Amino acid sequence: MADEQNVVRGVSWNEVFSFTHIFKSFKMAIHSGKILLALAGIVLTFVIGRFVMDPIARGISDSSVVVKNESWSYWTAPSRAAFLEQKEKWLEDTRVDRLTSILKTLPGISDEEAVSLAKKDFKKALKKARKGLKKSYEDTLEEIEKNWKAQKKAVINLQSKKERRKQLKQLNKSRIEAKRRALQTYLAGLNSLKELSGAGVFEGFLDWEKTCFRNMLGAIRRGNFVGRISNLLDQRGTTTPSPLRSPSLPNRPPFSASTNVPEGYGLLSWIVLAGWGLWWMVSIYPIYSAIFLVVALAIWSIFGGAICRMAAIHAARGEKISMATALKFSLSKFVSFFTAPLLPLVAIVFFGIVFLSGGGLLGAIPGFGEWFVAILFFLALIIGAVIAFLVVGLSAGSPLMWPTIAVEGSDSFDAISRSFSYIYARPFRYGLYWIVAAIYGTICYLFVRLFAFIGLRATHFWTGWAMKLSARPEYAPGAGKLDVMWATPTFNSFHGPMQLQATRNASEAAASVVLSVWVYLVAAFVVAFGVCLFFSAATNIYYLLRRKVDATDLDDVYIEEEPLEEETTSAPEEKPQQEPQPPTEEAKPETSEGQPDQPQEEESSKEEEKPDQEKSE
Repeated sequence: MADEQNVVRGVSWNEVFSFTHIFKSFKMAIHSGKILLALAGIVLTFVIGRFVMDPIARGISDSSVVVKNESWSYWTAPSRAAFLEQKEKWLEDTRVDRLTSILKTLPGISDEEAVSLAKKDFKKALKKARKGLKKSYEDTLEEIEKNWKAQKKAVINLQSKKERRKQLKQLNKSRIEAKRRALQTYLAGLNSLKELSGAGVFEGFLDWEKTCFRNMLGAIRRGNFVGRISNLLDQRGTTTPSPLRSPSLPNRPPFSASTNVPEGYGLLSWIVLAGWGLWWMVSIYPIYSAIFLVVALAIWSIFGGAICRMAAIHAARGEKISMATALKFSLSKFVSFFTAPLLPLVAIVFFGIVFLSGGGLLGAIPGFGEWFVAILFFLALIIGAVIAFLVVGLSAGSPLMWPTIAVEGSDSFDAISRSFSYIYARPFRYGLYWIVAAIYGTICYLFVRLFAFIGLRATHFWTGWAMKLSARPEYAPGAGKLDVMWATPTFNSFHGPMQLQATRNASEAAASVVLSVWVYLVAAFVVAFGVCLFFSAATNIYYLLRRKVDATDLDDVYIEEEPLEEETTSAPEEKPQQEPQPPTEEAKPETSEGQPDQPQEEESSKEEEKPDQEKSE
C-alpha cells in the first residue's frame, strides 16, 4: 500500500481558482443580441437627454446652462452656495462682457449697440455674433481673392517665364495661407461663442465623463494608476489652488468657462472625478437629475434586464436565447428591475428625513430640545448605522441586483436581500472578483477599441487618400475633402469636433453630418460592448458568490415553464391515437392484465376456478 502512486491526470482550474469563471465574460459579451440591446439603450438614453430634456430645461431657465468643465470648478469651490454664487456672477457679468468684446470687433456694430444688445437679450446677441463672424469671414475671403487676382495680373506682365512661375507660386501659397488664417480665426470665434452659450445638463455631464474616460485610457497606457491622488484631494474646496501644491496649475479666477483640468492624474484620480461628475449633476441640478435618472433607470430596467437574462442563461446552460425572449422576461419583471435600486435609496431618504431631521426639529426647541437630543442621541446613532448599512450595501451591491432577478426570476426584495447578504458575508472575495473583472474587462475593452480604431483609421487613410484629388489646402497642409468632413480618428477620439463651417457648400455639410452618424455608431458599438461586458461580469460574480454562500450549483437558473404548458396542451390531442381499440367478443379471452376492463377479467377468472374445484372434488 505504501508503494502505490496516484497519478494526476488533469486539474480543473475553474474549481481551484473560481475567479476564472469571470473570464467567460468576453465570450458572453461579444454576442450580437446583447450588443444590439445595449446599443438600443444607449441611443435611447442619448436622444432623450440630448434632444428632449436639454432643450426643455434651457428653454425654462437660463440657470441650467452648463459651461466647460463646470464639474471641476465645483470640485475646487469651497461650498455649493459659493459655487452657485460664482456661476451666477459669471453668467450675468463675465460672459456678457466677453460677448460684448466680440461684438465690438465685428463690422457694422457700434460699441453702444454691442453693450445694450448683450445685456438685454443674450441669445439674440449670440445669433447676431454668429452672423457677424460669418459675414466677416466671407468678406475676408472676397478680399483675399480680389487681392490675389490683382497681384496675379501684375505678375503676368513679367517678361521672364521663370520669374513669372516663381511669383505665381508664391502668390498662390500666400493666398492659401491667408485663407487658412481666416478660417482658423472664424472657427476660433465660433468656439468662443459656443463656450459662452454653454451646454445642456446632459451634454455637459456627457462631455465631462468623456473627458474622464479618455484620461483613464491614457493613464492605463502610461501605467499611471495612483499618481497625484493626494494632490487631487488637496484641490477639493480651494478656489485658488496653492502654487506649492500644484505647480502645473496656474492661478485662475474663481469661475471660468475655460477652466482646464490639470494633467498628470492617475487612473484612480479620474475614477474619483468621474464619480464626482454624477454628484455634480445631482447636487447642482436636482430636479433635472431626478427626472433624467428615473427615465434612464426605466430604459435600462428593460434593456439591462434583458442583457442580464441572456447572460444568466448563457453562463449557466451555455445557451443563447433570442432578444425577443429576453425582452419578454425583462418586461414581465420590469417592476422588480426598476424598484430594486430605488427601495434602498427611498429607505435612506426616509430614515434621514423622518427620524434624524425630525429629531433635529425637536432639538431646536429652546430648553427642551437640547436635552431631548442629548438623552436620545443613541437612537440617532443607531439610525445612522442603519443608513450606513444601506449606503454601503446599495453602493457595492447594486451590480448584483439585476443579475439576481435574471437568475432567480424573483422580485426586488429578493434582489436586495441577496445582494446585501452576499457582499457582507464575503466582502473580500467580492472585492477580489471585481478587481479581476476590472483588469480583465479593461484588457478586453482596449482590445475591442483597438480593433475599431484600426478599422476606422484604415478606412480614413485609404478613402481619404483617394479623396485628396479634391484638395483642401486652406483647411490644413495636404488635407483633402474627407479631412474636412471627418477629422483623422485617434485612439481616444474616433470623431473629432465637427467643423461644418470649413466645408465649401451645403452638400458637403449635410454629407459630413451623415458620415458622422456612421462613425458615432461605431463608437456606440464599442461602448455597447463595454456595457455588455459589465453585465456579463456582474452575472458571473453573482453565480460565484451564490455558490460560495448558499452552496448552489453554477448551472442552477430559473427557467420559465412555457414549454411545459405546451406539452400538457398537446397531450390530449395525442391520447386518442395512443389508446387501443376495445376488444371484440372473439378476442375477450386473450385480454391482458393491462386492459381497463377489470370486471370482465374478474368474471373470467371466477369461471376458470369453478372447473378446477369440480376436478378436485
